[in-house]
Amino acid sequence: MGKEKKVMTIDNVKIALREAKEEIGLALDPSLVDVVAVLELFLTKHCMTIVPVVGTPYDKEAFSPTPRQQKFLMDENRRAEEREWLGDKYLLHLFDNEVEKEKYTIQALTAGILIKVASVVYQKPPAFLEPMPKFSNITLKNQNDHESKCLSPGAPDPKCH
Repeated sequence: MGKEKKVMTIDNVKIALREAKEEIGLALDPSLVDVVAVLELFLTKHCMTIVPVVGTPYDKEAFSPTPRQQKFLMDENRRAEEREWLGDKYLLHLFDNEVEKEKYTIQALTAGILIKVASVVYQKPPAFLEPMPKFSNITLKNQNDHESKCLSPGAPDPKCH
């Protein structure tokens, strides 16, 4: 099992580095990134797993992160809606933002991931409570099996297709 977990971690890191290149244009050679944390998995409402990976470039001048990420630990500009899933109550976090007079909201899964990433990067917990559903209650027969069943917050149907 230890070997299997290590292989999954390596695969998650490769996927994360590829996604960083595609999504934010991180043009660094993956060997130039120091992976500092592989976080616990998140499930989407369509039963896909997302494993956030936190890394920093060895050459700090090659990439300049936005200091705005710390806002995901603060209570200002944050709203929450109480939801229930599998008998457990949890908070759905929503962050209201404005960039160049354009307003948008970061919510649900993206907000949850950004809260966890900001907690790791800034090494402090959020300034608000963060009750989450118990993902350990979920079992997937096989992540690659299209017939896998799961129940997830906001899922329109308990079957994933």
